[in-house]
Amino acid sequence: MSGEAIKSGEVPMSSRPRLFLIDGHALAYRSYFALTGPGGGARFTTKSGESTAGVYGFASVLLSLLSQESPEYLAVSFDTGRTFRDDIFPEYKGTREKMPEDLASQIVRMRELVQSFGIPIYEMEGYEADDVLGTMAKLAASQGVHTIILTGDKDLLQLSNEHVQIRLSGQKLSEAIDYGPKEVKKKLGIDPGQVVDYKAMVGDTSDNIPGVRGVGEKTAVKLLEQYGTLDNIYDHIEEIPSRFQNKLIDDRENAYLSQKLATIVTDLALEFDLEACRAREYDRFGRAGDSPWRRLY
Repeated sequence: MSGEAIKSGEVPMSSRPRLFLIDGHALAYRSYFALTGPGGGARFTTKSGESTAGVYGFASVLLSLLSQESPEYLAVSFDTGRTFRDDIFPEYKGTREKMPEDLASQIVRMRELVQSFGIPIYEMEGYEADDVLGTMAKLAASQGVHTIILTGDKDLLQLSNEHVQIRLSGQKLSEAIDYGPKEVKKKLGIDPGQVVDYKAMVGDTSDNIPGVRGVGEKTAVKLLEQYGTLDNIYDHIEEIPSRFQNKLIDDRENAYLSQKLATIVTDLALEFDLEACRAREYDRFGRAGDSPWRRLY
């Protein structure tokens, strides 16, 4: 995600101060798998054999961000475990493979790294990092700040607006693209505010969100172009061709369940301190405490 590799498209440069928010687990996964391809992971270990590929990639992104973007504000959010989505749909994310053991152990190191950089970590039990990031972005906008969210998760495209853009990494960390509303429209054929209703119909196999069986991407986009929202689609269900009308009627419950699962919460009771996020010199030698991170290199 180096600055010179970002493809900004038509995203306008904001005159507001910028807050960069990092989706911790998304970046951890991207960093880890980018450096552990065939023959790539063996050299990313300490003398004692501890794996560090994910930590190395995570640190590289942070250093590039600080040196090339010079952000005024910076914060990170990590997932905390079980969320309200698991309570309303136990199969949520049930198809995902378990996090590799050597990556799970590196999450601790990444948290230490973030703390050594003097970057605050925001998280909330019962919610995903997405919800925390969405809430922080909304609060920052109300304080006159432009937010850029670094992630590999397309779900966050729903947050894009004039004061929030999503930096979505590609197959490689260096292939990140910034998405404002125009870029979201170009990529998906819908506006950011329609992303949730789009996923309500097409579902999401990566998160095991069911959607409506038999309704694909093109049909969902066409319906949203004509009716705007999921509610309006059901309000005009009798107008929809029978081959899709029946599917939507039969899977109405799943559609609204999927909508709820896909919606990022942006009104958490979060104690957000913008000044605490001000970018500063990081603790290069680990003087903040006797952290084992100091012994990694």
